[in-house]
Amino acid sequence: MNKHKFLPRCGMVCAALLTHSVGAAPMEGFPPPPDMRVTKANAFTAPYLRWSASHAREVSPTRAIRRAATPVPLAAGGQASLGTTQFEAGERGLSVDDYLQDTATDGFIVLHRGQVVYQRTFDGFEDRQPHIWASMTKSVTGLLATQLMAEGKLAPAAKLAQYVPELAGTPFGEATVQQNLDMQVPVAYPADVPPDLGLFAAAGLIPRKPGMPEDIYSFLKVAQTVPGSAPLFFYQNGSPEALAWAMRRITGQSWAALVSERIWSRFAEDDAYVQVDALGTEMASGGISASLRDTARFAELLRQTYAAPTATDSFSQAVRGLFEGEGTPERFAKGNLAPGRPGYGYHNYWFRMNDGDGSIQASGRFGQRIYINPRQEVVIVKLSATPDQAPRATTAEGGPNVAARAVDSNATFDAMARAVAKAVGR
Repeated sequence: MNKHKFLPRCGMVCAALLTHSVGAAPMEGFPPPPDMRVTKANAFTAPYLRWSASHAREVSPTRAIRRAATPVPLAAGGQASLGTTQFEAGERGLSVDDYLQDTATDGFIVLHRGQVVYQRTFDGFEDRQPHIWASMTKSVTGLLATQLMAEGKLAPAAKLAQYVPELAGTPFGEATVQQNLDMQVPVAYPADVPPDLGLFAAAGLIPRKPGMPEDIYSFLKVAQTVPGSAPLFFYQNGSPEALAWAMRRITGQSWAALVSERIWSRFAEDDAYVQVDALGTEMASGGISASLRDTARFAELLRQTYAAPTATDSFSQAVRGLFEGEGTPERFAKGNLAPGRPGYGYHNYWFRMNDGDGSIQASGRFGQRIYINPRQEVVIVKLSATPDQAPRATTAEGGPNVAARAVDSNATFDAMARAVAKAVGR
């Protein structure tokens, strides 16, 4: 393969490619050249991330999430000319196609009223190929938790330690279920066990340094409570992992079994999978891999369920809870994700956009997005592999998470999503 084939789409990533074996891409060849082999040490860096994002099962152990007996149909609608749609990103004008090229997008799909009106895949990625969701996984954990709340099995005002006594004395156990769901837990992580890389190491996704937790349960126990701190919004991985532990205890089922039975069985054409640690514990804050079209089906299922307000089952109640309310924007505004998300709120592991259309969003570390606009009846899914090595804060006072490039920011995604929704939702 000619390395220059990558130049139109990979932007800054191309400079990294040119330092490696001429004519080779990651994991290409029999065997691949030594410097093009993906390992746990390089899987999240350029140029290897583009391969590992759609081959997570080949990097670390996983557990299956089973598909539906009857998938939600995705009918083809009239294909809109969305690629040339223009939008403003700061002081720069972009077309949708330019944006997708510049942000290491692997797959992109737009639905209007359940019909596919635009779809693109890049450089061999297939629309039924699993792709990492990263932190969009949290939004599935939130949907599970709110189902159990609707069934009276999980009390939002109860301390999480009521369900998992081993978490007593930890910030997650002493916080309520709802505080965990809304990322309002006064928690501090050790400097050598940050909330991102510390968990990645505990889950076996990256090499573990001496003394670091060896599994997800152990990771939860190293966090410290910030004394005397009022609940602030602090986006981190411990809360969803702690909540997943409680859900396993309550139901006697694994997280993957719950997702299969309660969510994936409603829509999916293909099996998904989730990465697990050495104890078989699923990474409930970031471990899902699913296909582009099934990700769109998931989002469309939520949109259609919300559009049927008379349903009273626990799934429908949980979905309505995702869209209703503002998600305490005053607390979100003081948190580590506020830059680039003006007016946003956060509730049950979903972002409330507070845009006048009732839109919600799920977001992943490497540029993955699910956008659901109920008023315009539009769903947008973007699966990407944008390298992101920026360090994460270990406390709520530790500073914001900011994209290295403006084009990778949430503000730029929002500008694109607004332009697309306006173009197809008339």
